[in-house]
Amino acid sequence: MSPQRESLSHGVLWLPILVTLGWLVSKASWFWNNNPDMQFGWVIPMLSGYLLFEGFEKRPMILGRWSFVSVASICVGLGFLFLTQIYQAAYGLTATSMAGLGLGFLAVSVGSLLYAYGFPGVKTFGFGLAFFLIALPIPSVIYGQIISFLQYWITLVNVEVLALLGTPASIQGNLVQLPTGTLGVDEACSGIRSLQSTVMATLFIGYLTLERLSFRGLLFVSGLLLAILGNFIRVFSLSYSASIHGIGAVDAAHDVAGWSILMFTVVGVGVLSWLFGRVEGMLKVATTERIVAESSGAAE
Repeated sequence: MSPQRESLSHGVLWLPILVTLGWLVSKASWFWNNNPDMQFGWVIPMLSGYLLFEGFEKRPMILGRWSFVSVASICVGLGFLFLTQIYQAAYGLTATSMAGLGLGFLAVSVGSLLYAYGFPGVKTFGFGLAFFLIALPIPSVIYGQIISFLQYWITLVNVEVLALLGTPASIQGNLVQLPTGTLGVDEACSGIRSLQSTVMATLFIGYLTLERLSFRGLLFVSGLLLAILGNFIRVFSLSYSASIHGIGAVDAAHDVAGWSILMFTVVGVGVLSWLFGRVEGMLKVATTERIVAESSGAAE
């Protein structure tokens, strides 16, 4: 097949994926424009596009063969898209309906890849397409639970550490009662933004720099713990400063503390990915040496 015909074939085979992706972007852009917590969504399509571009360099051979799984996946995806569109027409654009569109897009994409390339196509391009789902808003029933969980534990641990350091403090819901006043741990202070950014960074960096799924998972979990730790340090430093200098000191240090913890998380994820990469490389060398030694012993 000539390069021109091959390029045309790829374009035709990717058409259902690109159409559903464009539909998804047109809907998700409203959240990216109107929700400050979702502004990072504009970055995700570029990162997802880069991952797909990387996949094209090692794309499998075109098969163009239907199977039960590919047909079922496309049918399920179209069903999700149809039902979600009806839901949006009745109730408007919501995070829950966006989740339905995301599932429909993913199902159509998997079915199209199975038809075009078989399972190797899903393996090559699946992560790049699924990565786009990070840009979608989390359904409120789940998002609210995450926020409440983070707020409660950040506030509780903060109060306990302050007490250990001799600063009298008590907890009332999401409020920290200090001798100098009351400090609230609101939604932004829960760490949800840094957690979302860390999810994006660890998945993207892990996919590009690490080969083993176990190391990618370890980087993901370590990044989440790092983000939670960084946010706790931020809340604690502000609370401790407020207990000494008064509640007014929080306003002066709030933005600086936020940017500092962001840098702490970014640098931490970078260092962890480098360390895991080194360990993975050493394990690969050790495995190769062991195979060579076993082969030499068998030959003798």
